[in-house]
Amino acid sequence: MKFNMHILVVIVVFLISSCSSSQVYNLNDTRYNELLENIKSEPSLIAIIELRHVYVLTQRYRKNINEGRPNQPQFEALLYEDLKVPLVMAHDRLEKNYTSLNGHYLAMATSFEMGKEEQSKYHQLLLNILLEAIWASGNGRSISTAFFSTSTHEIDSFIELHGFDIISRSMTQRNDKSYEKVKIKDLKTGQLFNWYFDISAQKNANKY
Repeated sequence: MKFNMHILVVIVVFLISSCSSSQVYNLNDTRYNELLENIKSEPSLIAIIELRHVYVLTQRYRKNINEGRPNQPQFEALLYEDLKVPLVMAHDRLEKNYTSLNGHYLAMATSFEMGKEEQSKYHQLLLNILLEAIWASGNGRSISTAFFSTSTHEIDSFIELHGFDIISRSMTQRNDKSYEKVKIKDLKTGQLFNWYFDISAQKNANKY
């Protein structure tokens, strides 16, 4: 009887914990959607900074973080003769994650090529604000000033959009947080330097 009661207690605790986690995720998913509606009508740096931090706490983040890297880089996607294809790809990425640098870049470039000037300008604005939001999180020069990152995809796009190339990368832990050190080359000057990214959000998501 004692053994059975112990099992029952474990099950009850697990169910309570699961319910609590679901409630937290639901609150964050609701906030994500609220911010998204506001951003679509009136983009702002403050709202986008919050969106990035809320996104990593949502159920959609847990699902997206484990998806593989897109088969085609953002620039290669524009090689399609039918521009509707990369535009659909862009909208699909933004539907999953509106903070996607890759998604907004692809939507901006494709819309421009299709003559949709207003749409192109909108996604260019969002892309610029997202880059500004990442810079607002730090300067990347050290672990203490590391950029807040939502994914490896974001890190790669962030570096690529600055006209830099990735030479190598390594990970380290400090005070229960995870960081990625990326050695970078400036393609214009040939200069080599390091940027640090706080990747704790994706590491925590992969634990579940």
